[in-house]
Amino acid sequence: MSKKDITIAALLVLLLTLSALFYFSRPDRPEVEDESEEVVVDENGETEEVEEEEVEEVKDLKEIITDFLGSPHQRAPLDDDENLYRTDFFDSTTLVLVSTAKLNSPENPEEEMKKINYYPPGEVSYENRLHYSTYRNKVSDYFEDITAQVAGEYLQSKTVVLNKDRLIDIDWEEEISLDYIEKEDVFYVLENLPDPVGVSFIVEGDEEIGLDIRHEGFLIERERLIHASSSEGMVVEEDFIDFLDDSSYTAVNFFKVNE
Repeated sequence: MSKKDITIAALLVLLLTLSALFYFSRPDRPEVEDESEEVVVDENGETEEVEEEEVEEVKDLKEIITDFLGSPHQRAPLDDDENLYRTDFFDSTTLVLVSTAKLNSPENPEEEMKKINYYPPGEVSYENRLHYSTYRNKVSDYFEDITAQVAGEYLQSKTVVLNKDRLIDIDWEEEISLDYIEKEDVFYVLENLPDPVGVSFIVEGDEEIGLDIRHEGFLIERERLIHASSSEGMVVEEDFIDFLDDSSYTAVNFFKVNE
């Protein structure tokens, strides 16, 4: 082979090498899909395809709440045995608890409910159930009363001895300070609220019998109330201020759900 031929061959090799380097360093180089399938070998030496495990879709609190719209209402659908957690029926508090459980443990909300709805957490019994929502918001890591943070000059407070008249048949009572905002002042604090936020409804005079709230739900985008309505027989969405104006409730307080 002549020197000329050797030189030409060397140049060709150099050009091919540079072309390969350029191709594999291109940012827009098309990726080669891995079409291989995961297989396992059974005890008979035969291969079989492995199905991918389904992963629970992760949703935020707003998505979880709105998914329950239209679900039927039933009074006190939860118990301390086989119905610790359920999504076929709701009352107002069940909607709050179930949404919180699903937010914190989408794969096993039933187990999460043992910590959310009982105090001490995990000790499941009727006596340990968090029957009063304001006490729940006080002692549970999953909830936090934020009324004092958002009310500003409209904050009011009163003392309530929960279960004073034994509305719940357990040997327990607890004195709390209930923060609230009068019905006519709620409009002025809406811009201070996070989204979404829990809302509880209060009737003046209930403190005399040891009752804190009558109803609760969620406020979306500071104007849409989603709650389990006994009159409508289902979980519904309606304008928050219109609902409050047309109701017999005299005040509200607000709480947030923690992850």
